[in-house]
Amino acid sequence: MILIELESWEYEWALHVGARRYIENWGKSDAPHYDKKRMEDDRTAQAAACVGELAVAKLVNQYWSGHVWKADQHKDHKGKPDVGTNIEVRRVRTSTSAAVRRKQLGKSLVLFVVRPVAPEFRAVEILG
Repeated sequence: MILIELESWEYEWALHVGARRYIENWGKSDAPHYDKKRMEDDRTAQAAACVGELAVAKLVNQYWSGHVWKADQHKDHKGKPDVGTNIEVRRVRTSTSAAVRRKQLGKSLVLFVVRPVAPEFRAVEILG
């Protein structure tokens, strides 16, 4: 495990992007298969995901776009990597492993599993 600590300006930018993602998804319902009892609020989830993406970008010295788009534009952008040109970042809360999606197999993606340190998310554990 590698611990990445964010600088104040990195933290601020990640939370800004997380807030923008949250806002762009206002009114969008969760997928039917989501178990609401195991979920945290979306505002927190978006912030933590962005902190994780930024931490991976910092670790590997790759570009993080901090991309945000409206919910109805998701289909146009869903194939874009989270970091650089081929890095997918998966945040976990209660596990040390993440799912690999079948549709992403064979696409030369690099998967990073991260656990932002709650409750503030000022540091991120890179698990693998």
